[in-house]
Amino acid sequence: MIKVICGKKGVGKTRVLVETANNLASENSGDVVFIDGTGQSMYDLKHKVRFINLSEFPVRINRACSFLGFLCGIISEDYDIKGVFVDDITGIIEDEIETLSGFFEEVDKLSSKFNIEFHFSIEGDPQSMPDFIKAYY
Repeated sequence: MIKVICGKKGVGKTRVLVETANNLASENSGDVVFIDGTGQSMYDLKHKVRFINLSEFPVRINRACSFLGFLCGIISEDYDIKGVFVDDITGIIEDEIETLSGFFEEVDKLSSKFNIEFHFSIEGDPQSMPDFIKAYY
């Protein structure tokens, strides 16, 4: 399953992601991973949520292909992952949103194969998003 939370800056997308991640972690049904590029959410997450701040890595993971590889590495390291939360995917991946159809198709395959929920936040007007994004609202 892929779920996208889309909205303009300041509407509470990160808060919703954090609350959902914390709730999933409380269910004790598997591990939960929260990824962002700034570290701002680290103290809002429960200690059971594995937090990854991409700005701490020496290599920029700023393309869809490299970020997909990063996700695969996380999954291959821990087969108990139940949920992956990515705050501001378009801030992490510098590719244009219209070109991310293949990325979401591959994430959907990962989700099905490993039974993982993926949650992404995207900054922007929900009505102007491409149809492949709207399918995940």
